[in-house]
Amino acid sequence: MVSVTGGSRQLEVPADKINLGFVLGNKVAFGSVNANREYFETGVKDLATAELQYPGWLKKLLTHPVKGLENYEQIIRLLTESKGSIKVYCEVAAIEGAQTAGAAS
Repeated sequence: MVSVTGGSRQLEVPADKINLGFVLGNKVAFGSVNANREYFETGVKDLATAELQYPGWLKKLLTHPVKGLENYEQIIRLLTESKGSIKVYCEVAAIEGAQTAGAAS
């Protein structure tokens, strides 16, 4: 949805169907990567503060981990067909020694 693309290539999309899917499907898209380090640090601080105030909420928010970009079809299926998806996310690479939200549940 958001990107930096060069050239003059154009693409037509069925905006009416996409918008209808978001509204009637009660879906949301957010998280453009158009920020600097300060915004990232603020976001981390806010998430940590919320986790301290409401322990366990973040683990409940991250509902559907998918391992690897090669499993993109599973991501699309979860986003379009699953009724219980709150936050579908792709685990690109595990951090050595860290426990992921998906592994913790």
